[in-house]
Amino acid sequence: MDFKPIKKTNLGDDVILQLKDLIVKGKLKIGDKLPNERELCTLLGVSRSSLREGLKVLAQQGLISRITSGTYVTAEFSKVIEESLTMQILLNEATFDEVQETRLALEKELTALAAQRRTDEDLRAMEEQLATLRGAVEQNDKRLYVKADMEFHQLIAKAARNSVLMYVYNTISHLIFNVQKQVSYDSTVLEASHAYHQQIYELLVAKEDELAQKTMESHLIDVQKRLQTLANFREITEKTFE
Repeated sequence: MDFKPIKKTNLGDDVILQLKDLIVKGKLKIGDKLPNERELCTLLGVSRSSLREGLKVLAQQGLISRITSGTYVTAEFSKVIEESLTMQILLNEATFDEVQETRLALEKELTALAAQRRTDEDLRAMEEQLATLRGAVEQNDKRLYVKADMEFHQLIAKAARNSVLMYVYNTISHLIFNVQKQVSYDSTVLEASHAYHQQIYELLVAKEDELAQKTMESHLIDVQKRLQTLANFREITEKTFE
């Protein structure tokens, strides 16, 4: 029979897992100060060397910061997951078109869920962003438009109330909007995009999930086609995803 020796647990890894678990569950939040090393060793039942090994890894991952006054939680675990996914996508040499296809699939589902689950508070937040988008179109302010555009789409993702889809969407959207921030828009792109946003919002208000989903799909396909006609679009995407 193929028996394998049982490996002893690395206590440093146990430290990492337990502290990550506390951060994931929200029991440790950004800005919270951890107990000092002596207290942590007692609470966790580990040696100081094992504790320091675990804290070093957590600091490298950006979850905690160790300074003179103590050790503090500095990042939400969800942000670390999103950054990790972003890095994996770039390291695996994904193309912009692949990322855009993924965004399309995600946002269609998120929009349908948002139509079913949105609250009045969600709608008020979206309405505020629509007002900002209208102002950006009138002023032909591309930078303001892209910022409000990203916020509007994130509000829809939030309204879907699915944390897993939200994590993946945030990863994808940051890559997409990083490209869009660099593209030289013209006013027709802004106007067409805003018209779709208004339609999507009205369908979310009416809880028309299927129509909202189809309109989001049409919106993203339309924006993609318009962006591809811009002179510097392909150059920017190749530079970002090379």
